[in-house]
Amino acid sequence: MGLRKLLLVGLILLVGCQKEKATAELIALNITQSVGGTVLGAGQFEAGSRITVTAQPNDNYLFSGWSNGSTANPLEITLNNPLTLMAFFEKKQFSLTLNTVGGGEIVKSVVTSGRTPTNHTVGSVIQLRAVPITGWVFSHWSESVSSTANPVEITMNQHISATAHFSRDTNNETSSNATILSANGPGATYEEITAVLAPGYNPVEPPDCNHTDFGRHIDEIFDDQLNQFVFQFHIHVSPDNDRCINFDRQRNEIKTYDKSPENLLGREGETVTYRWKFKLPEGFRSSPKFTHIHQLKSVGGDYNSMPMYTLTTRSGSPDRLELRYAEVNQQVTLDQIPIAPLIDRWVEVTATIEYGMQGSYSLRLVDALTAEVFFEYNNASIVNWREGGSFVRPKWGVYRSLVYPEYLRDEQVLFADFSIGEE
Repeated sequence: MGLRKLLLVGLILLVGCQKEKATAELIALNITQSVGGTVLGAGQFEAGSRITVTAQPNDNYLFSGWSNGSTANPLEITLNNPLTLMAFFEKKQFSLTLNTVGGGEIVKSVVTSGRTPTNHTVGSVIQLRAVPITGWVFSHWSESVSSTANPVEITMNQHISATAHFSRDTNNETSSNATILSANGPGATYEEITAVLAPGYNPVEPPDCNHTDFGRHIDEIFDDQLNQFVFQFHIHVSPDNDRCINFDRQRNEIKTYDKSPENLLGREGETVTYRWKFKLPEGFRSSPKFTHIHQLKSVGGDYNSMPMYTLTTRSGSPDRLELRYAEVNQQVTLDQIPIAPLIDRWVEVTATIEYGMQGSYSLRLVDALTAEVFFEYNNASIVNWREGGSFVRPKWGVYRSLVYPEYLRDEQVLFADFSIGEE
């Protein structure tokens, strides 16, 4: 074969190989984008190609893995068939460490989505509430959180450590001259109450007279939550009434009155703080007319029978707890809350009243175990005295209407730690 023919054959073979190479099949590597980042490396490649793909997380995100199960990044793959990959990203998580100094605890709640109990995704908003125990008050936050606000909200953009500081409550402790009535164990309950509220007399108003077979309607039981004995007030839809005097209502109350020691009577010009705890049982039912659990009554003058203040539970939609007030002979509702959050919880009540024609009144209801605030009312200018009045006396217990007995049931309401202190 001549030289010219050899060159021609070689040229034909070379062109053929180039055409075969130019028409070789390409394989696609597809990348599906996901929230939180991007991926580099998608394209068309020849079979058998060694490809590197790289996941790049956005700010505040971390790469967590590929859809093929690998967690390598960058990821090297040999491409023999068409392939679709997805990279997964997740928000960064930061730890939240909580500490306390003094008497109290921290209650944490997630305001926006995040993970609990200790790690939270970036951007999560967490509310921290410092809850002091009895005899302590919240002071301030330290470490990553520097604030005196309570509760305080924090945004999780880093690892956070927060310490709640509590200090002794020197201003709001029960006054040393306060009179305190606490249960001390079963038996002689009426005598214990009498010895504190009206020694030698009778400050107990139970429905025993028409229900003698039941016996005493106030007794004492041990409460596991408070870890102490408490008073249990019984009331029965039938046959209990109001001291065998009124039969359209029923009463089981304790009180101070004119036979009580002078420091238990509210006089004009005095400021008195009343404290106590109560617990309404699961399924507690109220009359649509009235079910009083506390009263402050003015004694003397034309409006002797009308309570000045009452805490009243009332059936409705929803059932509610009302703070009722009467300057003279007509009651109004100063404020009210749904009763459901109070049910089956120990509620600690603090009521401070300045007795006078230009008086003041404040009321605060909190969870006795966690200090969660249920209700607050403050009035710096309110009439707390009635013309012709001699003194004001407190009452506690259950005093309810029998006009709609179908709304009611037999109840056992718990009370504890009655305190009366004059400033």
